[in-house]
Amino acid sequence: MDAKAQGAQGQGGRSKKQGQVDAKGGRRRHGLGRPIAQVEEVEVKDKINLVRLRYEGAVKDGLDDPTKVLLSKVHKAAQLQLGEDRLSVTGHKGFRTARASHGAHEGALYCEVRITRLGRTGHARVGWCTRRAELQAPVGYDTFGFAFRDVDGSKVSNGLREPYMPGGAGFREGDVVGMYIHLPPGGRTLEPQQNEYAKYKGRWMRIEDPEPDPLPLPGSVIAFAVNGVNAGVAFRDFNEGTYYPAASLYTMPEQTDGATVTLNFGPHFAYPPLQPEGCPPPTPVCELAAAASGAAAAAAATGVAGVAGGAGAGMEGDGGEGALQQRDVLMAQELPGDVAAAMAGAAAAAAAVAETGTAMADMAAAL
Repeated sequence: MDAKAQGAQGQGGRSKKQGQVDAKGGRRRHGLGRPIAQVEEVEVKDKINLVRLRYEGAVKDGLDDPTKVLLSKVHKAAQLQLGEDRLSVTGHKGFRTARASHGAHEGALYCEVRITRLGRTGHARVGWCTRRAELQAPVGYDTFGFAFRDVDGSKVSNGLREPYMPGGAGFREGDVVGMYIHLPPGGRTLEPQQNEYAKYKGRWMRIEDPEPDPLPLPGSVIAFAVNGVNAGVAFRDFNEGTYYPAASLYTMPEQTDGATVTLNFGPHFAYPPLQPEGCPPPTPVCELAAAASGAAAAAAATGVAGVAGGAGAGMEGDGGEGALQQRDVLMAQELPGDVAAAMAGAAAAAAAVAETGTAMADMAAAL
């Protein structure tokens, strides 16, 4: 290196240009030439929750048919493959989860899961979870899910495995697992009530309102059965929330055909529905869709759009181009009293305005 080049080098091997200070952009990084923003230039904004849409086509494809309970194409791990009827799901390699499109926060529900194929290395977990459960993990990985394992018939929640089924038999390929849940009245839905959508770094994101922490729901029960044989109550007095049927699948990388389970939401089941002692008889999960569509028809008949009720049928809300401009709607069987009163008052006011307008028009015509 000649003397001129050596003179151009600053302390520490940096050039004189790299060592200069930019008055507008702040001090430059060593050797990078990019300004570091000064503290006074950073704008502090309120925190918001951005949730990536797990199914990229949801914005384009729109909402599912609210009159049918199916496996959700939105709330599932992207690596899982749904069948054409969206009642079966197939998974390869690590544990991942898919859940149903409808759930409930109160009442007694029942459905069945047929273990269609596990293969040489496959495993499955079935159970119930809320919308906040991790989908890139098995049911029961966190506090938002409750699962029954095929291995040794144990139960899992919050990542903790405990003995459950007598004899540790579990279930295997070809078995039918019945799933029962009872949620007494008084629990909150804890579903996102007002969702808006935005594009962030080239991906559609859902802006969620912060959710309150769930509280224990006394009297809540989850139980399972294998081929019609009651395995007993697995969980009691767990947290409130809207719970959905869910299934998780796992295989080793060398298994190419994957593992598959098929869900039956009713009304016809392979075995009589499970009813633990002291619990009410269950309703087939498929009836959640009928309740949701009935509430939608009632809301349309009254001319009210976007009413969020609390009866417990929570539908998918991550899709539709119209959803980019409007908020999600949680259907309800009945409108709360305060909402009904407000609707009645608004209708009376509208009728009075219309009557006044008609009278003024008649007066103008007479003149």
